[in-house]
Amino acid sequence: MNKTSNFDFTDAEISSAVAGGRLLSMEIEFSRACNYCCPYCYLPGTAGLQDEMTPDEIRSVLSQASGLGARKIVILGGEPLLYPQLFEMIDHINSLGMISEVFTNGSLINPENAARFFNAGVHISIKLNSLDPDIHDELTGERDSMNTALRAIAILKNAGYGKNDGGMLAASSIISSRNIGGIASLWRWLREEHITPYFEIITPQGRVLGNRHLMVDGQQLQRVFSEIAAIDADFGYQWDPQPPLVGRKCFRHTYSCLVNSTGDVMPCVGLTVVIGSIRSKRLKDILSESSIISRLKNFRKYIKKPCADCSKAEHCYGCRGAAYQLTGDFLAADPTCWFNADKLDQIKALPVDAAPFIPHQPPISMVSRIMKVGDNTAECESLVAPGNIFLDGNGILSRPALIEVASQSAAAINSFMNDGRVLPGMLVGAKSFRFLSDARSGDLMAISIKFIAEFGPLHTIEVSISVDGRLICEGELNTCVFEK
Repeated sequence: MNKTSNFDFTDAEISSAVAGGRLLSMEIEFSRACNYCCPYCYLPGTAGLQDEMTPDEIRSVLSQASGLGARKIVILGGEPLLYPQLFEMIDHINSLGMISEVFTNGSLINPENAARFFNAGVHISIKLNSLDPDIHDELTGERDSMNTALRAIAILKNAGYGKNDGGMLAASSIISSRNIGGIASLWRWLREEHITPYFEIITPQGRVLGNRHLMVDGQQLQRVFSEIAAIDADFGYQWDPQPPLVGRKCFRHTYSCLVNSTGDVMPCVGLTVVIGSIRSKRLKDILSESSIISRLKNFRKYIKKPCADCSKAEHCYGCRGAAYQLTGDFLAADPTCWFNADKLDQIKALPVDAAPFIPHQPPISMVSRIMKVGDNTAECESLVAPGNIFLDGNGILSRPALIEVASQSAAAINSFMNDGRVLPGMLVGAKSFRFLSDARSGDLMAISIKFIAEFGPLHTIEVSISVDGRLICEGELNTCVFEK
């Protein structure tokens, strides 16, 4: 039996890239310009085209990706064929020893550019969501889009793509409530046509937020994944069904990243936390300094239950995009996975009560909720209760208590990121604190945390506290946290 590829990279290659801090691929948007209006697009309907990267900026980040070991550049959109310098960039990618993979709706494919793509060794993935023309039109927002896609496939085959191309021609599909009934037969047809299928689940973001009827529940996904696995066995492929990709495993965060059209770097199109900008920092530094990338490279340690307890946990971490979009936590278990269908009550979505995540007990505990976690950043809330023991006779919170609030917030975030494990630690010191105003009884304080340095168990943390958007305190904490 053959096995389907894992984004063209073996487990050994991925492990080596993780150990060496290298990339194997990079996803990039040259532009978000598009001539379709797919209702499931990961981009919001108001996505603009302002301040997109210049050709020089694109060439620079492509060169940086090559320097980090990338072997493949995945070109997303928008519609890549609307980008005027597309072939110029493909030539640059080739000159760096990498290959290109272009995701296109196929509407602009013609014999001339198909030949150029094939001669340049470009992998092409045509958007094909259904073999029912009405459903396909509904899922693209364009009339006759299925025939357009099929025509593009025929043109590409005439240019040399297809049976003997080594998998250079693919078709990408999103599994939705509208096309799920025909998705298995579409897979079989693609195999018969020697076209590589690339099917994935919908991530609840972008335009999907206004089209939630397109979402499919985990049990339906399990049935269709299993049906496709049985079909694939007829073609010599064998794999265990698991989301988010049909016949593949998603470990992209361990060896890849996304650079969007304005130069912002994110883990992927679903995990929409900006970890840096290529306009202000080199790609190597952005990736090496990212706590999100670091934790996902070490996912076996950090992914939370119930995913962490799953029998597939050694080789799966669910869809990080779906987990983040539904919980606000990039380490949360995947709520869309059918293995978690009866365990959804175990998956915590932000904001959450902070009490279980700090060792402090009333009346000392003062952090109310964990609101948000980002890349080396987090936010908490603290309600100054009337019975707070640190209030003076005028209802003003003592200023040293603000440092304690900051320290408790840092402790809460640390425990939250470690799936509720309250690790032993202590406040080593506080410095450079500025007190600009006071907090009073009844105030809701917003605490912003930024982790700026880590050396073994020692952490340096910048903290600011605000009330109603007014900064009242800021400074730096030094903490020591020990692994149990």
